This record gives sequence, C-alpha cells and structure tokens, in this order.
Amino acid sequence: MNDERVNGTNKNWLIKSSARILGPFTLNEVVENIKSKQISIIDEVRQPDGRWSYIREISLFMDIVRSIREEQDPYSEKTMTQSLAHHTMTKTDSFSGSDDITLTPVPPEVNSGSLKDVTPVFESPMGAASTAKSYGASGDTRLKQKMQKKTHRLRWALLSLTFLVILGVGLSLLQKDKNRVMSYDELMAQAIRYKNLGLYEKSLLSYQRASKLKQPDAESQVQMAPVLISEDRQSLQGRRILESVLGQTGRSRSETVEAYLGIAVSYIMDGDLKQAEDILQKALGHEPYNLSALLNMAIIQHKKGNYAGAMRDFDLIQRKNPQSALALFGKALATLEYAKTRMDSSVLPALVRDIKAGTAKTGYLRQELTLVLVYAYSLLGDIDGLNQSVVQFLNQMPGQTKNYVHPLHVEWRFTQWDYLEKYCGEIYQKQVPNPEIKALRAICLMEVNRDVDSSKYLQEAMAEGPKDPYVLITQAAYLAKVGRLPEANTILKMPELSTLMVKSLLVGDICMSNQDVSCAQRAFSQVYSQDNQNASALFGLGWVAMNKNDRVAAYGYVRAGLQSEPLYLPLLELRDQLEYE
Repeated sequence: MNDERVNGTNKNWLIKSSARILGPFTLNEVVENIKSKQISIIDEVRQPDGRWSYIREISLFMDIVRSIREEQDPYSEKTMTQSLAHHTMTKTDSFSGSDDITLTPVPPEVNSGSLKDVTPVFESPMGAASTAKSYGASGDTRLKQKMQKKTHRLRWALLSLTFLVILGVGLSLLQKDKNRVMSYDELMAQAIRYKNLGLYEKSLLSYQRASKLKQPDAESQVQMAPVLISEDRQSLQGRRILESVLGQTGRSRSETVEAYLGIAVSYIMDGDLKQAEDILQKALGHEPYNLSALLNMAIIQHKKGNYAGAMRDFDLIQRKNPQSALALFGKALATLEYAKTRMDSSVLPALVRDIKAGTAKTGYLRQELTLVLVYAYSLLGDIDGLNQSVVQFLNQMPGQTKNYVHPLHVEWRFTQWDYLEKYCGEIYQKQVPNPEIKALRAICLMEVNRDVDSSKYLQEAMAEGPKDPYVLITQAAYLAKVGRLPEANTILKMPELSTLMVKSLLVGDICMSNQDVSCAQRAFSQVYSQDNQNASALFGLGWVAMNKNDRVAAYGYVRAGLQSEPLYLPLLELRDQLEYE
C-alpha cells in the first residue's frame, strides 16, 4: 500500500452507510468515526483507485475492529449494524466512474452530526467542472435511480398481489357459501317448494340430492311421485308410491284424487289406455268435474282414434274452462283429424274462430295453435287466410312452450312437436313452396332438433327471398339456436326487420346470453313500448333490473308479468331468486 493511501492527513476516503455516501475523510477521521460509533464496522469504504469494501475486511482498521468486537462480546456481529442516525448533509462535485453495488432508497435528509453526506446527485451540464478525483459518483447515481424504479415496481406488484389475494379469498368464501352442503331436510323442503312453483327440473334435482343422503320418508315420496312420473319417466316407481296412498286410511279426498290422477298418467305413458281409463273413472267418482281427469279422458279418446268423441269432450271442457289452452289445443287436434277422416270441413270455420280468440289470451301453445290454424286454412283451401297465418306463425319466437309450466296430473305430451311436425310436412307438400312456406317448414324441423334439414330449407328460402323479413328472422332464429350469435346479430341489424317485434325479442335473448345488460334493456324496452303485457319483455326488463341490483324494480316487472302470464317459467324462476336468494 503506498504512502498516499496510508497517510492519515489526505482526504481520500469515502464511506457508504445506509445508502448514503459520506466524505471525503482522512484516514484518521475514519478511525475516529469508527471509535465514536458514528459509522459501523459493516459500513463500506473506498479510495479513488479501489472498490467498496467492508471496514471490517480492511487491514488498516483491524485493530479498531478487534477492539469493538471485544467490547460487544458475547453479542453477534448483527448488533453492530447501526448506521449514522444524524449527520450534516452536504453536496460534493460530480464524480465519474462506475460502481456495481445496488443502492437502496435514500432516506430523508437530516441536519445534525459532524459527517458530510456526499451521496452523488446529477448535476446540470452547465455546473462547475469536477476538480476532485473520481469516486464513481455517476455510477452510484444511476444505480440509485434504477433501484428506486425497481422499488416502485415492486410496491405496485405487491399491492396488485394483495388485491388479487383478497379478491380470491372473497370469491372463495362466496363460492363456499353458495356450494354449502345442504341437509336432507333442507333439500326436501326445497324440492317440494320447487314442485309447487312448477320448477320441476329443479325440484327433481333437489329430490335426487336428498335421496343420496338418506331414504326419503313415505310422505315426501308421495309428494314427489308426480314429478318422478312426469319428469323422470319413472312411471312404475311413481305408480307404486301412489298406490300405497290408496291403501291408507285417513287420506283426504283431494289426496286420493291426486293419487288416482298420477297413477292414470303413468298408465297413459306406458300405453295402457284401458287401465288409465278405469283409474280416471274412480277419480271422477270422487270429483265429477275435476279438470285434469276430464282432460286425460279426452286425451285417451283422441289416442284411441275416437276423434268425434275427443272433439266433443274437449269442446265441453273448453266451454266450461275458457282459459284452458290445453283444452283448446286438444279440441283443435281432434277437429283436424275428424275433418280429414270424415272429409267434413264444416267443423273448421268454428275452430278457426276459437283459435284466433284463444291465442289472444295467452302465449301458452300460441305457436302450436297458429300452426294448426295454417293447416285448417290449408284444408279449407283459403289461400289468403293461409298466407296471413303463415306470417303470424313466423312472427313469433320459436320454442316458447318450454317456457310455460305444464300440469303434472295431465298427460300433456300430446302437445309436443313430434306430433305436430307431420302437419308442417303436409302443408309444404300441398302448397306452392314459396320462401315463407319453406321458412315455416324449417321452424318445424328446428323444433324437433333436425337442424341440418332445417338449414337446407332455409338456404333455399334465403336464395329465393333474400330480403323477405320473415325469411330473414327465421334464419336469425336458426343461427341463434345453433350458437352462431355474431351471424344472427348481423342479420338482425338489417333494415327489413325494423318493424318486427320478434326481432327485438330475439335481440334481447342474445343480449342476455352475452350478459350485455345495456343491450338487453334497449331491446326489451322497445317491445314493452309496443306491448306492456308481453311476458318475455317483462322478464327481460326484470333481468336487467336484477343485474343492476334494483330488486324493487325487478320485482315490479315480475309481478306485472305473472299477472299477464301466470305460468311463464322464467318469471317464476326470477321471482324465486328474488325471494329466496
């Protein structure tokens, strides 16, 4: 080591303590600062031609280091990490050079003590020229700024991570509460409540979950037997449960009648019409005017091919129960078959009037009854009436029957499209196949999930009538059904569809599928402005209000919708969500 480095009078020593650079000092001053403990033996020092080194590692300071260690024994060296708490901060000229030591953020300045803080800072290019030897000041400054940037990034990263952890924990707790394991009693109560609301799929699911926990008691099985027969196709199991009721004493008349009705439906489903008829006679013995029993008896007559008897029975039921869409529909089918088999079209004009009056009252089976209307006009040879009813048919949302509650004690499956699709085929064969007739045929095929065949008819219809609004709306409905929503939206924006209410309903449904609340509000508000009793529009606006957390408005739309259509399932489900969640 040369004399300049060991000379105790030259100010050529810098000290790095707690990210501050102090000095320059003479060797003697450094020793005094160590002795007075203004600096620590684990602080770093350097001279112009050297690198930063710990004081405890430099031989010039070994004696003083050994002395300090002896004083602090038996404590570990970690207790000697105290840095200067107070000192006088002064600027020095800029230094050139580099340093590979990573700095930590500089603490606030304080003005006490006898040491000078020479932590490097950037000087203006116009500042005074450096007159001292290089101590690596510019390199220290760059590293300090780099460390500050890293600290800033790390702070935001930690904040983001904390937010994500809190969010994850919240969602986890919410999901855990949502997926809370319900007890047997809770599940059974839920199953029966859903059954009474008409939410049969949910009812069956809750019942199945309860059954996995333990064997349902006899009373619960009796209450759920109609759901098993109607929804789970467990006609034999449901029938046996209900038959056990008939052998019990103390059952009320209504309970006995309901058991008979459930057993009769199970026999109809199994094709045993004679046995079903005998059971229904017993039910009518207890309640001669029971609507479900009378409907089932008329359905059996229709299934047996006794169309005159079925037509008469359905007509009597419909006259006494003018709100029964099932009675009107049964009479319509029986009348069509009677007119075809007897070659007697005289019964059709009255049917046409009844259907027009009935479809104005409810949306339940409206599309199916409109198809019957088209077929009746076809049998009558009334081309104008047929064309008008075709337009009426195409101007409705397809697949709406699934949105209505069906009675558990009536074999309602005779309304399904599997039985109606044959009428579409006959209409298509008897009429000149124009684009709208092809669109009608396509909808019938969509209803029985023959989407490939439906697409073929639609392609022909689109080629022949590319601007026909009813062809376009049918194509949009088809695209929405098969999940091609962007293509459906493209068609729905065409000006030819601007006057069709069904266009806004279809747009609203797509908006709800995409969870687009604003879009759904615009679409359903447009329908509501034209028909403030439209159940689909009221449900859509209720859904919008629910998503905006306006439960009062949502309940208002639900109440208005159920006054118009008390059997509309989406409204019933939304009401259940508002009341129980």
